[in-house]
Amino acid sequence: MLEPANQSSPGLTGTIDVHHPVQGFIRFTQSLIRRKGIVLFWLMLTTGIGMTYFVFATRIYESSAELLILHTGEGNIDQTQQSQRTLQDSLPTYTKVLASEEVLKGALQRLPDEHRTDFLGMTKRGAISKLRQGLGVKSTRQTNLLQVSYQAESPEAASAIVTEILNSYFSFMHDTHQNSSRELLKLLTKERDDIEQSIADKQGELLSLQADSDALMGTGDNVMSVVNERVVELNRTLAKVQQEAIDARTFYMAVEQAVKNGEDLQQLMNQANSTIANEILKMSVGVDSRDSYAFARVQQQLLEDEAKLREKLNGKLGPNHPEVLDLQSRIQASKDWIANRSVEATEGSRQLNYELGPRLLEMARQRYQHAVLHEREIYTHFLQEKQVASQMNNRLMLLQLAERDLNRLQSDYDMIRERINALDLNQQASLRTRITKHAEPNPVPVSPQLATVLMLSLIMGLFCGSATVILLDLLDDRFHSPDELKREIGAPVLAMVRNLPQLAVTEGLESIYTYTKPNSVETEAFRTLRTAIEFAGANHQRISVTSTEPSDGKTTVMSNTGVAFAQAGKKTLLIDGDMRRPGLTKLFGLRGPQGLSSILRDSSDIGESVERNLFRTAHPNLHVIAAGPRPSNPVELLTSERFEELIAWAETIYDQILIDAPPSLAVTDPAIIGRLVDGVVLTVRPERNKRRMIIRAAESVTSLGANLIGVVVNRLSESSGEYSYGYGYGYGYGYGHDEKDDQEHGPHDDSDERIDFAQTQRPRKRFSRDAA
Repeated sequence: MLEPANQSSPGLTGTIDVHHPVQGFIRFTQSLIRRKGIVLFWLMLTTGIGMTYFVFATRIYESSAELLILHTGEGNIDQTQQSQRTLQDSLPTYTKVLASEEVLKGALQRLPDEHRTDFLGMTKRGAISKLRQGLGVKSTRQTNLLQVSYQAESPEAASAIVTEILNSYFSFMHDTHQNSSRELLKLLTKERDDIEQSIADKQGELLSLQADSDALMGTGDNVMSVVNERVVELNRTLAKVQQEAIDARTFYMAVEQAVKNGEDLQQLMNQANSTIANEILKMSVGVDSRDSYAFARVQQQLLEDEAKLREKLNGKLGPNHPEVLDLQSRIQASKDWIANRSVEATEGSRQLNYELGPRLLEMARQRYQHAVLHEREIYTHFLQEKQVASQMNNRLMLLQLAERDLNRLQSDYDMIRERINALDLNQQASLRTRITKHAEPNPVPVSPQLATVLMLSLIMGLFCGSATVILLDLLDDRFHSPDELKREIGAPVLAMVRNLPQLAVTEGLESIYTYTKPNSVETEAFRTLRTAIEFAGANHQRISVTSTEPSDGKTTVMSNTGVAFAQAGKKTLLIDGDMRRPGLTKLFGLRGPQGLSSILRDSSDIGESVERNLFRTAHPNLHVIAAGPRPSNPVELLTSERFEELIAWAETIYDQILIDAPPSLAVTDPAIIGRLVDGVVLTVRPERNKRRMIIRAAESVTSLGANLIGVVVNRLSESSGEYSYGYGYGYGYGYGHDEKDDQEHGPHDDSDERIDFAQTQRPRKRFSRDAA
C-alpha cells in the first residue's frame, strides 16, 4: 500500500508574521521604488508650492542687540564668585522682565511716530501683545549675556524697537532699584532698633541669673556647679557606707545564729579581724604566744625524729637497737604531748563559746547599729545636696540659653549694621548693565529663507508621497515581485509563465503550446519548471498541481509541463484529479464514461481497470487519465485506498506522474492529494490573486502535511517586469453544472458538493516565510 507523502516544505513550518519590521521596511522600500512616479509628483508639487510661497511671502527683517549684566559689589573673591553664580541663576528673571508689560509699554511710548505704523489702530493691550510676539530674548549658556532681537517688516523699525525696549528696561530697573533701596533702608532700621531693645532685655536677664547663681563657677559653655561636685562625692560615700552596713548586718546575724546553735566561734572571731578579740580568745583557752611557739617546735621535732627513725631502719639497724628504741621513745613522748594539748584546746574552745559568745554578739550588734546610723546620716545629707543641685542645674540652663540668645542677637545686630552701611541710595552698587552690541538695521531678511523652504518642501513631498504609497498598498493587496512572493510564502518561485497566445486548435494535444511550438520563447518557462522540479533536492516523481482560484491556469501549466517531461524522454502520466470541474479532461476532449472516477469505483484489478480508462496521446511518452463521470462524493473517492493503489501502480510504470488538483481555497481535495504525492506546485496569477488569498492557498496545501515545492507565476503580460506585474483582481470558482455537462456526464445531484466561497475565506493559521 502506498504511504502518503508527509513531507513539508521547510519554508512553510510555523506562522508567517507579515508585520515583521524588517520585512515591512523592505516591502515599503520596494513599493516606493515601484511607485516612484507618485513620490516624484508629490515632490514637484510641494516644491512648486514652496517656491510660490518664497516669491510672494512678505519679507521679515530682524535686528538684535546684546546686553551684559554684572555684579560689581565689594567683597572677597568667594563672595564675588557666589554673586556671579547667583546672577546666572537670575538671568531667566531678567529675560522675563525684558518681555514684561511695563517694559514694553514704556518702549511703545518712546517709539518714534514713523515706526508706529505697524501698531496703528490697535488698543494698548493689542499693541503690547504684537510687540511681544515679535520680540525674542535669550541668554547664552555659561555667560552673563542677554540677546534681545525683534522681527518686523522694516529693518529700521526692527532696530528702533530693540533700542527703545532696552531704554525702557534701563529706566524700569533704575526706578525699581531706587524704590527698593528706600524701602529696604526703612525695614533694616526698624529691625536694628528692635534688636537693640532685645539685646538690652537679654543682658538684664543674664545679670539677674548670674546674681542668683553664686554657686556657679566659669563663663559661657565652661560654667561648672560646685553643688554638683559635692553630690557626686556624697554618692560615692553613700555607696561605701551602704556596703559597710550590709557587712555588719551579715556578721551580726551569723554570730547570733552560732551562739544560738552552740557552734564554734573561733572562725567568726577570725572574721571579725579584731586584735583584742583574738587575745581574749587565746587567754580563755590558756594559750599565749609562747605556747604557740612551743607547740610548733614540738611538731617540728616530731617530724625530724620520724625521719631519723626511717633512716636508721633503712640503715640495717634492728628494731631493738638502742638508737632505734631511743628514737621511738622520743616520738611517742611528742605525740602524747600534742594529744594532751589538743584535749586542752577543745575544752578551752567549749569554755570560749560559753563565756565569750554573749560578748561577741554584743560587739556585732553595736557594730551593725553604728553602720545603720552612719548610712542614714549620709543619705539624708545626699538628698539635701541633690535638691540644691537640681535647682542650680535649672539656673545653669537658663544662664546658658540667655548667653546664646545674647550672642545671636549681637551677631544679627552687626550684620544689619553692615547692610545699612553698605546700602547706597544714589547708585546700584551690586548690579551693572552695559550694551555690548547695539541694534543696527539688517537688510537681509530672516524669513522666508530659500534653504528652509526647499527643505520643508522636500520633507512634505516625501511624507505625502510615502503616505500615498502606503495607502495604495493597503488598497492594492497583491504581490508585486517574485522576491516578495517568495518571502511571504516561504517557497521558491519555480517558473514565470507568459500569457500564451491563442492557438488555432483548442482541444487535444495540438492545443498544448509546448507540443505545438516546442521552440518558442513561451515554452522555455515550462522547461525551466521541469528543471526546477527535477533539481528540487528530493525525488519528485509524484507531483500535484493546484492553484489559488479558478482560472489561474493550473491545467495549462500542468499539461505543458507534462509535455516537457515527455519530450525529455520520461514516460509521463497526467491524471485529472479535479472531478468537480475537470479542466484537463476538457483540454484533451475526453469527456465520457472512462476516467478516474470509474477507476476508483471499479473493484477489478487496478492494472486492468487503468487499461480500460487510459488515453494514449500522439506522443508515445504521454498518457492521460481523464476525470470520468462526475461523482457526487469526490472527497470519499480520493481518500479511498483505491486512489492510493492507483498512484502506487503508476509509480511502477511511469517516470513522472502529474495530477491536476482543484483550487486549494475551494475544497480540501488538493490537501488530500498532496499527502499522497512527493510535492505540490501552486499556480498563482499575481495580477488577480490577492496576497492573503495566495497565503491561505499555501496554508491549505500544507495544512495536512503536504510538501509545497514552489510557486509558478502564470500569465505575465508583456508590460509586466520582474518587480512590477500590474496586477488586477478577480475571484470565483463555480462548481455548478449546465445542461451540456449533464448530457456528457449524466445527471447527478451536486447540492452537497457546491462550494460556499464565503466560508472558504475565513482566516487560517499563518505559516513561516523565513525559509526560502
